[in-house]
Amino acid sequence: MALANRHVLYISYNGMLDPLGQSQVIPYLKELSKRGVRFTLLSYERAPAFTSEGEQRCRVLRKELSQFNIEWHHLRYHQRPSLPATAYDVVAGIRFASRLMKRKKVELVHARAHIPAVIALALKRKFGIKMIFDMRGLMAEEYVDAGHWRANGVAARLTKRTESRVLRATDGVVTLTDVLWSEMRTWPDLQARPVVHETIPCCIDQNQFHFETEARKARRSELGVGDGLVLVYSGSVGGWYMTDEMAALFAALKRQRSDAFFLWLTTGSAQTVENAMRKSGIEPTDYAVRNVQMLGLHFTVPGFRGSAHRR
Repeated sequence: MALANRHVLYISYNGMLDPLGQSQVIPYLKELSKRGVRFTLLSYERAPAFTSEGEQRCRVLRKELSQFNIEWHHLRYHQRPSLPATAYDVVAGIRFASRLMKRKKVELVHARAHIPAVIALALKRKFGIKMIFDMRGLMAEEYVDAGHWRANGVAARLTKRTESRVLRATDGVVTLTDVLWSEMRTWPDLQARPVVHETIPCCIDQNQFHFETEARKARRSELGVGDGLVLVYSGSVGGWYMTDEMAALFAALKRQRSDAFFLWLTTGSAQTVENAMRKSGIEPTDYAVRNVQMLGLHFTVPGFRGSAHRR
C-alpha cells in the first residue's frame, strides 16, 4: 500500500529522549513525513523524562516534531519487576492507542520490536487495521545468549509464543538483515500467505560526520594522545555488548602498538568500562571514557570520532 498521504501510528518501546530514539526513529520519521506520511508517534520514556528538565526537553522535541507533522505522545516506561512491569506497559499502551484510534483516522500501525507488536496485534484485532512488525532482531534468542533469560524460562517461551502470533497476523515485516529474513521465510508462521517485507539496516546520517583536520587535532590534544593510534568505540556497554572482549582486543593491540589509546563514547556506566579494562591489564592512562549524554549526542559523538586513527 502506498504510504503517501497515509496516517500511521508508530509505536516504540524505546524513548525519543534516549540515544536510540534520537538516532534510529526520529530521523526516519522526519524523512518519511517529507514524503507525505502523517505520523502519530507513541513512545515509552524513562524516569528522567518526567523530571522538570525532562519535561522541558519533551516540550522542545514535541514542537520540533510538530514541524514535520508528527504528533508525539509518550507513556512512562516501567522496568521492574520485569514481566509484571512489561505487562502493565502493554495494557497501558493498548488502552492509550485505542483512544488514539477512535479519535484519529489511522490507517496503519508500525510496531518497532516485540512489545509494541503486542499492542499492534490488539489494535488489528479490535479495529481491523493493517500492521507492520519491525522486528529488529530475535528477542528471545538474544536475551538468552546474553544470559538475561533461561532458554526454557517463562520469559523466553512467552516471547516466542507471542512472536509466532504476531507473525501469523502481520501484514508486513521489517528486518535489519537479509540473512534474518531468509531464515524467517522458512518458519511455518510466514508460509502459505503473502507478507510484504523490507530489509532496513541501521545507518548513520552522513551529514553529521565531517572530517576536519583542526578539530581532529583539538580532540587529540584534549585526550593527550598526540599522533598515536586511537581506537574509538561508540555505543552501549555491559550486558551483550562484549565490553570485556573489546578490552581484551585492545590489550592485544597494545602489545603490538605501544602508542595505542582507547576512547569509549557511551551513555552507560564508566565503571563497567573501567572494570573491563582493569581485568585486561590496561592502565588508566591508556584509555578514556566520555559520557555522551542525550542532549549532546549528535554533536559530541561525531566530534570525538574524528580523533580516531584514519588510514
